[in-house]
Amino acid sequence: MSMRPVITLALACGGFTAAPAALAQTLRCGSVLIQPGDGAWYVLEKCGEPTAWTAITVPALYGDVYQTTRADRWVYRRNYGQFPAVLTIGADGRVDEIEFERVRD
Repeated sequence: MSMRPVITLALACGGFTAAPAALAQTLRCGSVLIQPGDGAWYVLEKCGEPTAWTAITVPALYGDVYQTTRADRWVYRRNYGQFPAVLTIGADGRVDEIEFERVRD
């Protein structure tokens, strides 16, 4: 028996296990998917105004020096049973991160 089918199967299965991680930072607004790298204007166009937002400072590495830069955190309250989506919009006006926060009682 050749090792080729086993290796091919292992590689194929490995691709399936990576798929959910890639979708973890995706927000659906209607039929559109919002992902890191999308522009803030695009998010506003497709998702509307956020429910809440706040300005934050985040550390940034410039060469070998840490400095701080401004970013925004936009919160989208979604349908019943869905965690709120929190988007971090970087100083460049693009989505840096998408998180889904559990509501604490």
